[in-house]
Amino acid sequence: MAWSPSLKAEERVKIRRVADSYGLEIASLSSDWAWGYSTYCPKLKYWQRGMEVLKEDICLAKDLGAKAILIHFGTSQAQSWQQTKDMIKELAEEGEMRGVRVGFEGGIWARIGLGGLKELCQMVDEVGSKWFGVYEHCYWPRGTTQPHEEINLVGERIVCLHSGRIDTKNIDYGLMLKALKKYYDWYWVFEVEMEEAEENIKLWKEVTAKYW
Repeated sequence: MAWSPSLKAEERVKIRRVADSYGLEIASLSSDWAWGYSTYCPKLKYWQRGMEVLKEDICLAKDLGAKAILIHFGTSQAQSWQQTKDMIKELAEEGEMRGVRVGFEGGIWARIGLGGLKELCQMVDEVGSKWFGVYEHCYWPRGTTQPHEEINLVGERIVCLHSGRIDTKNIDYGLMLKALKKYYDWYWVFEVEMEEAEENIKLWKEVTAKYW
């Protein structure tokens, strides 16, 4: 269920005040309602309302002080490259108006039928806006490309870095951070359960102290 359309201005202000009271910055948001929406709207030609909500999400990001947002179309299928580019251009323009960078995750992009990460990079280049890029999340070792390889492919198109918990058994963080240093110096967003958060922070500090 989408959150932003029902969240009134005073509620947005309250959320930001609560975050500020704890010394927390709301750096990035994610439009995860799109997974459910794509179940009911399996093709992008049905996304008129979905586009309105994504734009409202971008506005919410601005109201909460976030500088980036992960957007996607769930599993809805694209009708054509041009149609999808036109939709993304609209979102990039909304991001520019709000001062929020809009990012599409490669693993989710692959679900809409227009190729993989290379094609997403091509889309970013064709849209040609600094407000649209890749919300980088490498799926190694589930995927076929290691983190440093993905980062070198995406390059300066990175809007935000996203991952699961630190995994020193399978990921060479020396190579990953060496690549990352060339293109990116902002937040690293972890998708972990609360009971794993403390241990993940400890591992993150160890990895960054050693390689950053």
